[in-house]
Amino acid sequence: MSKTCYHCGSPSQSWVRHDDKDFCCDGCVMVYDILKDNDMGAYYDIEKAPGIRNKKAPIDYYDYLDQEDIKRSVLDFHDGNISRIKLYVPAIHCSSCIWLIENMHRLHKGVISSTVNFNRREAAITFNEDELKLSELMGLLASINYKPHIKTEEQKKTAKRSKRLLVKLGVAGFLFGNVMLLSFPDYLSDDIALNPEIIAWFKWISVLLSIPAMFFSGNEYFITAWKNIKRGIVSIDMPIALGIIAIFVRSLFEIATDNGSGYLDSLTGLVFFLLIGKWYQAKTYEALSFDNDYSSYFPLGITRIANNKEEIVPISELQTGDKIQVRNGEIIPADAKLLSLGASIDYSFITGESVPVRKEKEELIYAGGRVIGNALLLEVEKKAETGYLAELWKERSDAEEQESMISNTLNVVSKYFTIAIILISTLTGIYWSLYDSSKAVMAFTSVLIIACPCALALSVPFAFGHAGRILGKNHFYLKLTAIIEKLTKVDAVVFDKTGTLTDPDHFEVQFEGAELDQYTQSIVKSLAYQSRHPLSRALVKHLEKVGTFDVLDFKEVEGAGVEAMVMNQYIQMGSAQFVGARSDAKNQSAQVYIKLDDKVLGFYTIKNYYRPNWQSMVKTVQEFTEVHILSGDNDAEQGVLNEIVNHKDRIHFYQTPKDKQSYVSQLKKQGKTVMMVGDGLNDVGALKEAQVGIAVADDVHQFSPSSDAIISASELMHLPKFIRFSRSALKIVYVAIIISFLYNVVGLSFAVSGRLSPLFAAILMPLSSVSVVVFTSISVMLSGRRKGL
Repeated sequence: MSKTCYHCGSPSQSWVRHDDKDFCCDGCVMVYDILKDNDMGAYYDIEKAPGIRNKKAPIDYYDYLDQEDIKRSVLDFHDGNISRIKLYVPAIHCSSCIWLIENMHRLHKGVISSTVNFNRREAAITFNEDELKLSELMGLLASINYKPHIKTEEQKKTAKRSKRLLVKLGVAGFLFGNVMLLSFPDYLSDDIALNPEIIAWFKWISVLLSIPAMFFSGNEYFITAWKNIKRGIVSIDMPIALGIIAIFVRSLFEIATDNGSGYLDSLTGLVFFLLIGKWYQAKTYEALSFDNDYSSYFPLGITRIANNKEEIVPISELQTGDKIQVRNGEIIPADAKLLSLGASIDYSFITGESVPVRKEKEELIYAGGRVIGNALLLEVEKKAETGYLAELWKERSDAEEQESMISNTLNVVSKYFTIAIILISTLTGIYWSLYDSSKAVMAFTSVLIIACPCALALSVPFAFGHAGRILGKNHFYLKLTAIIEKLTKVDAVVFDKTGTLTDPDHFEVQFEGAELDQYTQSIVKSLAYQSRHPLSRALVKHLEKVGTFDVLDFKEVEGAGVEAMVMNQYIQMGSAQFVGARSDAKNQSAQVYIKLDDKVLGFYTIKNYYRPNWQSMVKTVQEFTEVHILSGDNDAEQGVLNEIVNHKDRIHFYQTPKDKQSYVSQLKKQGKTVMMVGDGLNDVGALKEAQVGIAVADDVHQFSPSSDAIISASELMHLPKFIRFSRSALKIVYVAIIISFLYNVVGLSFAVSGRLSPLFAAILMPLSSVSVVVFTSISVMLSGRRKGL
């Protein structure tokens, strides 16, 4: 008797009994033992028989990847013993696959971290080459039945798959045409008398022609359905495969018993039109694709040094050989050679490991590293790729953020939808068998073919995907399109004042204390230049006429100040508490105290000006949600803000970065869906804590990996418009769901009543998905235009 494997679900006449469970082979036993020995037995709790049968590669199959030149060409990142690679893993098919691959660090200590992009079947793995060679990593994946492909190899297969579909389509069209030709005697039976033997030959030739139509042109429906049956998964291919088999069996029975001509013309036509639909869908999705150009709007710039002058340029304009300046906390946008004497680099954005790495002059630094300490001078070695940084940003998302709630709900509905359709088709077939057997097979098949949950599943990614593209064009870039649904639920918006509502490029600066000579001003500017904080940037602009010196041992204390050694003198700059001075409570402007060695020299007062139209923006946001404002400065602006914000108790000053995070946390505990809007400097914790964290970037220069979205400062005034547009996109999704529901209700009513042929159903099914995709895409585009986006 055949049993199914506990690990992969494959049936087997002979099996291995192990740990009171049945396995089809020793390989599955090995994977089971690996998981059990590493306390990963929960893998089998996620889904029944989650493993997949796969051909195992020979032990030395991947040895070629350890050759230095080949390894360098396939790795995304390699620094010392830490490497990162992105792989295409076609065997990824369910949540248990994701769980297992993302827990590979428990299988081997050489794996540092691994993340999965389910839609693309990609795994990004960071590993320690001292513990695990690249070839061994590949072997590890293959040993647990997830045979990997180098991503570049997989890209070459896309064109082959497209060509294969066209070949199948051509064969199906040829067979359909010939079966139609052989069926003419039946069509014209009342007008033309033919020899019965010839008609019989025509029927059997049609049977022979229909076989390749089923098992070559239509084989994917059977293969996919069978694989999913073995895994206990119900997919949309299952009812289609059942419908094709039903028509073929009924036709074969009628021809064999000489009780009719069958429906082989309908069968071959069904396969032909299904493949046309698949091809048309692919072309439509390709034409409407938002993924290819989505990252091109990624708002990130960098300081380029040209002719001894600084200029801020988009990273897309960087070329090999360009010299760039990267300050403390900024992300390095391209692989570059270090020109400064030394550097400390945090690669956690790439590897997930937060331990800084020391780099010396002339060493290569990879894109995605974050500068810790002194500003660095670098020479670009490889043209920057915006998409690479955007992908890294998205990979840092939590797994639960990858899909919107509505998308997850629709995926569950789609699963049970298919089960319901199989039941309805079975009942339909039984009903017509009792009352009109001539309609039974056609009605049964039509129900299976016409019903399609694809439109349900496609409405969310296409609506939100196009909405994300439109927002990106308007310099509001989302980490994930699922953020759009969160935007629609926001009922509390928290603004950080300094650098967000205020304009860091518009200010007044005065020094209180003994006048500083040019030498001391240069020391102050040298320190301020290292920091991205708006007050530091204001000082750099104020002191633009003086030069700078080299800086050593730079350190920035979040929410307090900065310090370093400049010209053998220890300088501190920041709050009164940070430098150990007594605060001037009478002065209502922001104060930056200067301490050189052991002497407090005085303080700069910096009067900020607000961004244009900030009042109208805040007032508009208040029309549909509550507004809170936090500031690390003193309460000099209390009166100004009281006139704008409806409730005085929602305005808070003297807030440290930790205070801001706690404030957001308290709002969440009150049941609020919180949006935090800040500059990504002293509010990183608050951005992380909020359900939606938006970093404001001036001159598209700042990039905060902690945020869910990045908005160009020039577009901040349009934030209410972006929120309303997101709500419109969600409404469009609901309308698309209703359209899909109505299509299925109307289509099923005709199919159940026996008034719809399988051929016509095969034409309508892909058209329904395409129509929903086109509707959502056009509707989102028109909604954006109406809102001026």
